[in-house]
Amino acid sequence: MGEFLNNNSAVILIGILLIILGWYAWDYRRSKRVLAVFAVVAIVLVGGYLSARHGPSDVATLAEVDAVLASGAPVVLEVYSDN
Repeated sequence: MGEFLNNNSAVILIGILLIILGWYAWDYRRSKRVLAVFAVVAIVLVGGYLSARHGPSDVATLAEVDAVLASGAPVVLEVYSDN
């Protein structure tokens, strides 16, 4: 269960925030400004999450990693483990 929460913490947090904002927007649903703010926040949160996700690795072998590190260009290294 802890691994599920760790891997999906952003989705869970976005869901909780959208529920809270939706509840607030429902209470003040006569105000178009509140509904517009809710819609913008929802779009920004979901869009930010989707754009922050990354694709497959740029390197497939250790030789490619060595070549990239030896190139002298700045390198961002992300370490991921399923354990």
